[in-house]
Amino acid sequence: MAFACSNCGYRSVKGFGRCPSCGAWDSFAEVGETTASPQEASSWLGEELRPITQIDLTDVKRIPSGSDELDRLLGGGLIPGGVILFGGEPGIGKSTLLLQVAQTLAERIGNVLYVSGEESESQLKLRASRIGVLHERLYVLSEQSLERIAAAVETLSPCALIVDSIQTVVSGSTEGESGSLRQLREASGELIRLTKSRRLVTFLVGHITKDGAFAGPKSVEHLVDVALYLEGSRGEDLRFLRSVKNRFGATDETAVFRMTAEGLKEIVNPSQFFLEGHRDDPRPGCVVVPILEGSKPILVELQALVSPTGGYGVPQRRCTGLDINRVLLLLAVIEKQLAVHIGGADVYLSVAGGLEARERASDLAAVAAIVSSLRNRPIDTKTVVVGEVGLSGEVRAVRRVAERIREAEKMGYARIVVPSVGTPSVKGSIDVIRAESIERALEALGLA
Repeated sequence: MAFACSNCGYRSVKGFGRCPSCGAWDSFAEVGETTASPQEASSWLGEELRPITQIDLTDVKRIPSGSDELDRLLGGGLIPGGVILFGGEPGIGKSTLLLQVAQTLAERIGNVLYVSGEESESQLKLRASRIGVLHERLYVLSEQSLERIAAAVETLSPCALIVDSIQTVVSGSTEGESGSLRQLREASGELIRLTKSRRLVTFLVGHITKDGAFAGPKSVEHLVDVALYLEGSRGEDLRFLRSVKNRFGATDETAVFRMTAEGLKEIVNPSQFFLEGHRDDPRPGCVVVPILEGSKPILVELQALVSPTGGYGVPQRRCTGLDINRVLLLLAVIEKQLAVHIGGADVYLSVAGGLEARERASDLAAVAAIVSSLRNRPIDTKTVVVGEVGLSGEVRAVRRVAERIREAEKMGYARIVVPSVGTPSVKGSIDVIRAESIERALEALGLA
């Protein structure tokens, strides 16, 4: 015997007056358990049970999406039968990027069905025309009914299905409004079954809450194969596509795009892009640091400005692209370990280009930039700095330091200051300077 909530489908071995999942009152009813007989259950075991060594992978072929950065993020391309949950804030460029992917698939593979539950077909045509996405095998359907979407897939037999968004899809066999818990589960489950049975590539666009998480139940994210999140600021033209979940590849990859009038353009060399405004003449307070976006090192310029407060007011601490709490800790380390009085000065830090450097590998660069600005001594423009700073002033190891060194060498830098621990031997033309403390690092940079 079992009980189920008629509102959200929550099941339990006993009934409740109020559903512990959705909070609905008097919604539990007894449901029957349907189980197959032992004879029925064992009738297919002889054919379906196979050792993992006998599973053939020759039919698993990845499909290029038309974007090398997106393919790298997915682990090599799209997988037939894969379901991708695609999220991002409104207006960030989700539909634009998916239309570009749809154009590539229509040109190279076959029919593509783009289902929109929020926009009319004419609205989609206007956007597609603006970014140059027009192909006779790209079909557009403005529909919210799950049954009609399934019928369209059966009729068209597309190679890819894009549903924008999953919160607008409504099943006629399920109670509740669009976006409700039951509707979201039913729509997601049916579209996933349809994808697996017909071996489609399906994109489900999901709304994002104020907290930056996928709206709806967490079970939807658990059902899909890949969960991608497109982020960026409307005031900036940069977009970062991050992998939250990926059954077909790594989850520590990031793809960088730039929003243009023709759509999203991938940035193949982010280091060169973010260092475009970096001047060759040395200036106090400026230092280049290799940060990681996923597993990809990117060189960015970190700038610091330290100026006296004038003897009045509270000293200001302002950061752009850095964690303010981490900066306050580094200022305390500078004051204590270097015996440098900085408490009476305003400190401003910024990562040029609008990128955020949240990892601790940028600690040593921040310390170097602050001391450089305070003492008005520039750092050589051909030098890169990376390392985590501990409370006692030691320079701690960072991950993927070899990749950071190779990226700095590729961009033409002559030397790099790295932690003395955890840094492997890297052959190349770049001079690797190992520092065990911030005092040794500042000496190497000419700031002691």
